[in-house]
Amino acid sequence: MKNIFKAALILSIFASASSYAENFRGRLSKKNDKTYFETEGQSLIVEIDKRFKYALDDVVVNSPGYIFEFEGEVIDGSLHTSKVPTIFAGTKDLNGHFTKDSSGQLFINEQKVKFGRTKVIYNDSFDKFSKEYYLNKDVVTQGHYEDDTFVINAIVEKGLISAEAQNQYPPSEEFSKDPEEFILKKMPLNKYSQSSTPFRGTIINKKNYDVEVGESVLIITLSGRQGDAPGSAAGHFTVGMGEVQEDMSIKGEVFNFYFVGPKEVLAGNTDLTSYFGHLIQGQQNYRPTYTLYAYGVDKKKLRSVRDQLEKENHKVRTVKGLEITPGYNCTTTSTNELKKIGIVGNHQNILRSIFDVQNISYINPFSYGARNSNGQGTLGMIRTLSYTLSEDPENYIPRAAFESFVKNFSRKSQIKKMGIKKVDYVFIPQTKSKRQVGGISYDDPIKEGKKVLDFDKLRSARIENERKAREILNNSTSTEEEILWAREISENEVSWEEDQKMVREFLYNTID
Repeated sequence: MKNIFKAALILSIFASASSYAENFRGRLSKKNDKTYFETEGQSLIVEIDKRFKYALDDVVVNSPGYIFEFEGEVIDGSLHTSKVPTIFAGTKDLNGHFTKDSSGQLFINEQKVKFGRTKVIYNDSFDKFSKEYYLNKDVVTQGHYEDDTFVINAIVEKGLISAEAQNQYPPSEEFSKDPEEFILKKMPLNKYSQSSTPFRGTIINKKNYDVEVGESVLIITLSGRQGDAPGSAAGHFTVGMGEVQEDMSIKGEVFNFYFVGPKEVLAGNTDLTSYFGHLIQGQQNYRPTYTLYAYGVDKKKLRSVRDQLEKENHKVRTVKGLEITPGYNCTTTSTNELKKIGIVGNHQNILRSIFDVQNISYINPFSYGARNSNGQGTLGMIRTLSYTLSEDPENYIPRAAFESFVKNFSRKSQIKKMGIKKVDYVFIPQTKSKRQVGGISYDDPIKEGKKVLDFDKLRSARIENERKAREILNNSTSTEEEILWAREISENEVSWEEDQKMVREFLYNTID
């Protein structure tokens, strides 16, 4: 009896402690081997569960430009937490109707607002066309206050990150008639993938099930190709988790495996509003996005995926020389972890796996190394080829993986196995700007992928030669031979407008 009482007391203490958990947003820094969190005028020492101390690496704690949200409890000047933080676009949220008055002042409801920092990437940015796109719409934003003005750092249309039964963005009749057929056959066509109209539609719904407050959400999202950068035509894939809030919005995050680049993306758990709508990093500023919300998956299982993928995010943040390969990328890392909790795409169903034509590749002596290297590092031509021949594209190509989940999530027998009760599909178009519109990404590594890579290599070589030519012509010490070569290159130099036209036509005619 004494032991039973002791166990009950311990459980009550833990329950009481968890009830005090709050969310705090702020910036991280490191001083004297201690990690500090600056939030709401407080400077707190971070005390994180020892399992996740590695995640507060030097890259994370020395990134003052990023806002992090911790879930935890403040005790005697320390923030105690058992979770790795989430990246946000601002310390505050502001939701409401976005308008502009006769003087040009912007408002969300009655609050004065302005847009924060943006950045030119590939000659374009979140520009005046982007800002005007959101006028007279209900929006969800993140940012911070400067005196009496709210500075917007991320913006998304309200109702797209949501489980609301009253849908502000209903799908077309074509979608409603056969969602799976529409997503797999119609959506990839440029006519649909480049549409400027967002929508949210239901793929499948368990009989008599209605989404309730507190329900867990598995998030699987595909970002399509960029219209201005053929090297990004494979798209981006990530998974995440969320929870339905009192207003039926989804508070969620994706476990974003992302290599360092000009968009300033920090690999890590990233809030959905920031992931989609950040003025610099947001996916929808560069390309359309296609997302699945799967309701009902066990929260503990989703948390285990989060915790495991943080190891990969830490690795991609800190290991120098790490490269994207067919076996190690945003798709493989995500789908491998989902498989461990029983969430799989159609290609991973038992019967499909047994009779998979790729199984013949096991007689290839190079395939073992390719499969068991975890794909990390430079595989080399033979091993890379061995990997692509021995693995389904659904394992390593973003769009192929996403469509494989769509197939499985469209079948009652499969969602029952996975504990899924309802699946919604959300299309968010690329935000308007001077940037060319992207579309669906490629799904075939040979038929489409190789063509795109070859085109991108030739284009990159041309651009580099044009850069060198300009450098030579501006250098008074250049030799006559160098000048002759540079003049020949400059005479045939392709303008940005001509280059983008070539990119647009190539991608339009190559991918679906």
